[in-house]
Amino acid sequence: MKAFVGDAILLEAMALEIEQVLHGFRFPWHYYPNTNARDLQTNAGDAPQFVHGFIQNEKRFSQYANVPEAIIERMGLPKNEIIRAKANILGRDREPLVHPAHTDDQAPHWVLIYYVNDSDGDTCLFEGEEVTKRITPKRGRVLVFDGSIRHASSSPVETPFRCVFNFNLKPTLQESHFEKLLQKVG
Repeated sequence: MKAFVGDAILLEAMALEIEQVLHGFRFPWHYYPNTNARDLQTNAGDAPQFVHGFIQNEKRFSQYANVPEAIIERMGLPKNEIIRAKANILGRDREPLVHPAHTDDQAPHWVLIYYVNDSDGDTCLFEGEEVTKRITPKRGRVLVFDGSIRHASSSPVETPFRCVFNFNLKPTLQESHFEKLLQKVG
């Protein structure tokens, strides 16, 4: 399993500014009935979330697209490596719930998750049907893994919400780049 995690990738001031922008009352969020956006209802074992799309198919479509680009550039990557960038907010649930495992795309890619706030609601990485790694959200933490790895968010129970950036990056990026920045976890 190719997976890497690291803390404090961004300067604390930048991490705090990103959190304040996304949690500001003027930032536009859009309701999705589930965590995979595959249908129009919330199925058992899933949860609704709010999403903001920044970049899709390598094209900017948000006035805030400079925010995910700044995160990527701070990691030493050119912003043209972004295939897709979006942010998700999951609200608190009564009980811990791991959402349906999925891959973001069938085409080869890297997934990069940037955690905007401290919360519970781990990201789960799967091998087959089994959760093999759990990464707890912490502001400024970055998780990178091969896009063929099935993964899932989980609902926070102790904290009011969980906010992340979800990037799909071009598969041409070398594993060695992530090894320089992050610790291998799988």
